[in-house]
Amino acid sequence: MSEKTGRSAGRQALREALRDLEKTALEKTGRSRAEAIAEANRRLVEAGLPERGTTTVGGWFEAGSPAKDFLSLWAVVQVLHEWSGKQSPDTRSGPERARATAWWKGTEELWKKRWEQAKETRPPTASPANAPLITAYLTAAREVARRHPHPGVPGAGNLPPLDNVRVPRGARIPAADRQTSSGPGTAGAGGDQPGAEVPATEVFGHDRPICVLLGSPGGGKSTLLRTYLADVADSWLNGRTGKTIPVMVSAAALGGTDPLPTALAKAVTGELRQVGLLEELGADFFRCPPRAGGSWLVLVDGLDEIPDADTRSAVVTMLAGAAAAGTGLYRFVVATRPLPPAELDALGGQAPRYELQPFTTDDLRTYVEKYFSSRWPQQEATRRAHQFTGALRDASLAELARTPLMVFMLCQLHLAKPERPLPDGRTAAYKEFTDLLYETNASKHVADSHEKAIKHLVESLQSPRARKEADAAARHVHERLLELIDYLAYRRLSDHATSVAEALASHEAVRRPGKVRPERWEAFLENLLRHTGLLVHRADGLGFPHQTFLEYHAARHATRNEAARAELLDELFPAGHGPQVPTTEPSYLGFLLDGLVVPSDGLAAEVAERVEDLTAHGGPGACSFLTAQVRLRTNLPPASTARQLTRFIKDITLPGIWRVEAAKMLAGMEDYQHDGAVALKDLAQEAHDTTPFGPVLDIYRVEAAYALARVEGHRHDGAAALKALARDTTLNRERLVAATALAGLEGHRRDGAVALLLLAQDTTLNDPVLGIYRVEAAQVLAGMDEYRRDGATALLQLVLDTALNPERLVAARALTGTEGHRHDGAAALLHLTQDTTLLGLARVEAAEVLAGMEDYRHHGAAALIELVGDTTLNDNCRVRAEWALGRVEGYEWTRPEPSPSSPGNGLQENRPASHDP
Repeated sequence: MSEKTGRSAGRQALREALRDLEKTALEKTGRSRAEAIAEANRRLVEAGLPERGTTTVGGWFEAGSPAKDFLSLWAVVQVLHEWSGKQSPDTRSGPERARATAWWKGTEELWKKRWEQAKETRPPTASPANAPLITAYLTAAREVARRHPHPGVPGAGNLPPLDNVRVPRGARIPAADRQTSSGPGTAGAGGDQPGAEVPATEVFGHDRPICVLLGSPGGGKSTLLRTYLADVADSWLNGRTGKTIPVMVSAAALGGTDPLPTALAKAVTGELRQVGLLEELGADFFRCPPRAGGSWLVLVDGLDEIPDADTRSAVVTMLAGAAAAGTGLYRFVVATRPLPPAELDALGGQAPRYELQPFTTDDLRTYVEKYFSSRWPQQEATRRAHQFTGALRDASLAELARTPLMVFMLCQLHLAKPERPLPDGRTAAYKEFTDLLYETNASKHVADSHEKAIKHLVESLQSPRARKEADAAARHVHERLLELIDYLAYRRLSDHATSVAEALASHEAVRRPGKVRPERWEAFLENLLRHTGLLVHRADGLGFPHQTFLEYHAARHATRNEAARAELLDELFPAGHGPQVPTTEPSYLGFLLDGLVVPSDGLAAEVAERVEDLTAHGGPGACSFLTAQVRLRTNLPPASTARQLTRFIKDITLPGIWRVEAAKMLAGMEDYQHDGAVALKDLAQEAHDTTPFGPVLDIYRVEAAYALARVEGHRHDGAAALKALARDTTLNRERLVAATALAGLEGHRRDGAVALLLLAQDTTLNDPVLGIYRVEAAQVLAGMDEYRRDGATALLQLVLDTALNPERLVAARALTGTEGHRHDGAAALLHLTQDTTLLGLARVEAAEVLAGMEDYRHHGAAALIELVGDTTLNDNCRVRAEWALGRVEGYEWTRPEPSPSSPGNGLQENRPASHDP
């Protein structure tokens, strides 16, 4: 109970949510609460329900008293949401109607949860009866998460457990000016953008309601989610509980009309039933926290795998609504390939986006060594790993192998047949891998299994004629099984057909005999397909082991013969209509292009001609198309491709960031590395753009310098360029990015630390826009282990710098998160609450942050009490302070006496012992 109000946490939450919604609605319309109640009563009467009195409804707003029935509360809430600008689905049509319907369903579910919690006398918690179910869930989830997500080649040895080959992954947060752009600074760009790299696991620990994990195809997004889930489940089951329990679900499972708890229950129960989960996880299981004060961390995988943009949008809208509700019951991590920027905008600017980085050269070597250790002793595994990574470089596969799925396949191919030459490109790797899977599957007596399936189907019938018809139909399917797998993939990719029978029904080779029941025919088809080894069993039926396998097989169908290839070529690059950039997703497009470039027919030259015709017209779209395909090692003619990339590099009408991307791809091509490095160096040293937009556009120079440092043999050249940019006072934010990138380069960490410290101390940046760069520089420095004290000192000095204003609060918050300096950060926050040179709202926010720190809650509450009574503040600030005070559990009305553990009310300017900077 709140010591001030006597209200339960549930009633307090309902009261605050209603008041916040009412404030927005009434301010927007200029109407009153009485008018809202009258409109709600009109709707209740129309629905045959009793009206609610003004006094009764007032109790909901003033005391959080729950309504006797939810429908009465929902009628009022609906009116207020509509007055706030949310349109009813009935006023929309098409995709907009679907999105609106999804939003309202999610919102209704959240308000129902608030109503249910308000009826409780204390915060909801997992009941003791649920404890065994939580244990059962975690045990099953851990079992599934530990399974290897990809198929293994028989004869290539047992797949090593995921834990045995785990390589810590890094992630970067995209630059702010690129989060909403379609520029190359996304995860699909190969991860070469500068910036501070953080452990990828930080995406799970972020305190935001929703985070996005971006990654390239096969980049390891799903594996990262799975290993995190397994780790947390293992921790809980061994008694080391935390605040959150992760639950992993495919985005497609959230694309229906079910409310979130129901969708989670259905998807998770279906997935875990295969490992022996005996009890169904009902919607109520996910409507309550897993423990008092805890929450569910929903890991949403494969948003990009939903083929329909409207369905993706509905899922994003639903997640955004659940995250924005502020109940604390759910947090979300959404894993996806890069999508069109507008699709993720619904999550809002407050949803951090992390770009999962590809393997570094060292990561690649470590992964291969760990993988080979499952076959040979450590010393031999190390020797063979060195030879293998050298062979990857010689075959120009090293860049492609930085993708975890690709190096997994290459390791499998090598172990199965060490004498076999490495494949030439991505499509060749998929072809050899799937061929090997199918060929070596013979050891499982697949032929016998197929014969038994046919016999079982035929013998289920009585009539000799029906048996003969069924046998003929079944054998016709069996003869064309591989072709049907390609067709199944094509249908799944194009229209997301739900079942095997539905997807294959339109293929001329699949004709269900009239006497065979549909369910028996579908079971027969699935039985044949499952034994090929190319498909895997999932909760919702058979599927492909990874989205890229689906794309590979779909492309095989789309390019199955000369007529299909000619049709596809005209579809991708229409003749006679002027060059158009294909809208097909880049990964799938790469498989399609490889399928078009077939030496046995005459289309290869035509493909090259149309591609060159497209790129000759220039523009960011054409540049994006070409660089994406070079990155994927699509089989485009090298000399022509290098010529086109050079054209883009020299095109000064292109945004600099695209020119850099073209230079990076050129440097990654065999025989053109030197040309690419020269281009990157020239781009890094281009003259500073003095136009009004120059400071924004100049980031490409930093990109070029960082990329140059990543080209073999050019690290020092790139470091020198970064150092020059970090000290160029004509730049602003670019200096911070350059210094951060320099600090991340092997052998240049100290140079970067010095540049960061100089930037943090640069008072020429003291203005409302630029001051934040000083704080960010100090924060990056504080995150470097050997320079943490220097960074903490810089943050403390920024807190005390009265030439800054809101940035001082950011610095104090950063100090609280710096290892070993939490108490300093608390003292800094308390100082800011009392500093009259600071904006009033910033003082209130400082007190709020302090009150949210467990050890300093009472000090924050006491500061808020003082601010409520501070008549020098305007009414908005004092109301905000009072509102914040009402959210502090267990606060005291009177300020507590100082204690030895108190952070005090002043700050010392003592500088912690300095390190190198």
